[in-house]
Amino acid sequence: MKRKIKSIRLKKNKAVAGIILGILSVILAGDISVVMLHRIKSVGNPHIYKKNYFAESLICMTLILSSFDIAFNLFTRWKNAFLKFFGWIFRLLTFAAALIVLFFSGKILIGSLLHSKKKAEYAIVLGMALENGKPTKDLLFRVDTAKKYLDENPDAKLILTGGNPKEGEITEAEVMQKLLIKRGVSKDRMILENQSVSTRQNFINTMKMIDASTPVALISSNYHMNRAVKIAKKAGFLHVYRYPSPSSVFPFATNVLWEVLHNINEYTNIVKDTY
Repeated sequence: MKRKIKSIRLKKNKAVAGIILGILSVILAGDISVVMLHRIKSVGNPHIYKKNYFAESLICMTLILSSFDIAFNLFTRWKNAFLKFFGWIFRLLTFAAALIVLFFSGKILIGSLLHSKKKAEYAIVLGMALENGKPTKDLLFRVDTAKKYLDENPDAKLILTGGNPKEGEITEAEVMQKLLIKRGVSKDRMILENQSVSTRQNFINTMKMIDASTPVALISSNYHMNRAVKIAKKAGFLHVYRYPSPSSVFPFATNVLWEVLHNINEYTNIVKDTY
């Protein structure tokens, strides 16, 4: 009798857990659709965003299927041994995919909270794709963090990075420079790197301006910080200090998933680096 009661409780708990995961997965899918479809329409290079939107949608579908399986034993409820075997295989694959996503998400979230106390003469401010030629809220947060860094370090200079995939149009670096001038920053405290269209190119081009052994403060969105530091060190910078900027709440989950894809990309080479 006790075993039966425990079994019923376990099934109820699994059902509740599965339903909660399912609801969160559906909310995530909605967030991704709104954010990514807007970006596809407004950025200069929509191709990579379409590719990532497809990949992020697949991840959401995997999470939704996993939640249904937890709640209702979706993949192993068949009586036929052959179907049940493949149900178990599919269950293990979806669970493994969900765990990989959760693992990398955890790393990104922890990394977003880390902040260096050390100061550097140069602060590299990473650009972010413009939407309809205008800065996003997250890019504005990066600019505000850069201004704060200069206020706290009177001898420091900024290296503003980011080009534009549309030739002849204003670059991300130039947009940030204009915004900082409006905030009272002197032009001679800013160096422009306005040729790159990816994070990797940001650092490769910046290394032509300063020595790799020079300590640098890195300013980027909190969700982007882990990968940005990693790329900076791979490019050859020896001393990289973290200065994460805040980020918008609404697209945060989509941006974290974007970072998850790029982490997975290190092993699979599915998507290209964009920002």
